[in-house]
Amino acid sequence: MRQIIHLDLDAFYAAVEVLLNPELKDKPLIVAMGNPRGRGVVSTASYEARRFGVHSAMPLFEAARLCPQAIIVPVRHHVYSEYSRRVMAILREASPLVEQVSIDEAYAEIEPARDAASVARDIQARIKSEIGLDCTIAVATNKLVSKVACNTVKPRGFIVIAPGEEEKFLAPLPIEKLPGAGKVTRTKLTRWNVKTIGDLANAPVAELRAEFGKWGLYLHQAALGQDDSPLVAESKPKSISEENTFERDTRDAAQIEKLLDEMCDGVSRELAREGFLARTVVLKLRYGDFTTITRQTTLSSPTAHAAEIRACALRLLRAYWDRRRALRLVGIGAHNLIEATSARQMELKW
Repeated sequence: MRQIIHLDLDAFYAAVEVLLNPELKDKPLIVAMGNPRGRGVVSTASYEARRFGVHSAMPLFEAARLCPQAIIVPVRHHVYSEYSRRVMAILREASPLVEQVSIDEAYAEIEPARDAASVARDIQARIKSEIGLDCTIAVATNKLVSKVACNTVKPRGFIVIAPGEEEKFLAPLPIEKLPGAGKVTRTKLTRWNVKTIGDLANAPVAELRAEFGKWGLYLHQAALGQDDSPLVAESKPKSISEENTFERDTRDAAQIEKLLDEMCDGVSRELAREGFLARTVVLKLRYGDFTTITRQTTLSSPTAHAAEIRACALRLLRAYWDRRRALRLVGIGAHNLIEATSARQMELKW
């Protein structure tokens, strides 16, 4: 029987900010990009801010209206990436098979001979004592059930769904708690009066397949707590990128180039941290009418140096930006990555 751990860091960005500045503890905190009076978006919010209805992806001006007393701090991706790396290192010490699905979320498979609940408890305790962050962990026989279970006990939660209890655990939960049951799907499911995951488990399989095709079979199996999807161990990133939306559409070249400088520095740091060099630099431009273009250039030799990435970005900007049109967003990406050690080995051969 498989033993799958799902780990989710609680309000991760906000928790890191509190860790670095204890004066923020127990206060409504919003981590966001942009200005409350502009086009900012909430990246995450502390649980104190969530009580006022603030949530991720909410426009920042709306979050500030709901919780005017909130403290708003800017996103610091490079800081959060380092804390994420430390958390994932602890997880990988517990299991060689880890699938990191985001900066703050991962699965790990524990060998049958070990007590997965004890391993999970130890992971949770170590993350708190060694790093200072809270997390929620669920243990189940598959990825789907462990993820759903994890979401039911946040924050600082811990839950084990015993083998054979998957369907019973899922049955009373609202259908929107099931991964893959989006708004469109839920609307279609109303013809069978599906309100809970248990209702979906009892819906006619043939009719679900007629309505949704293969997806209908997935929905039925998922409602029963069945999921045989494997953990996908770490794969090499295909690209590293950053993008930012201006508070107001702009044709100010100095402002645009300053932001590009900052993003190139961030991409360079991430390349160095991950041990990669980039062969291609990609520039993304989005105008005020949401027209979006991407342009790229291939380097004569791969690099992770900020100055080289910046030079490419500026050349692309000056060549392809229509200065008569204001920009809403700019982005920079490093693509066609190669491991830095491989590149050095190739140089030595020459």
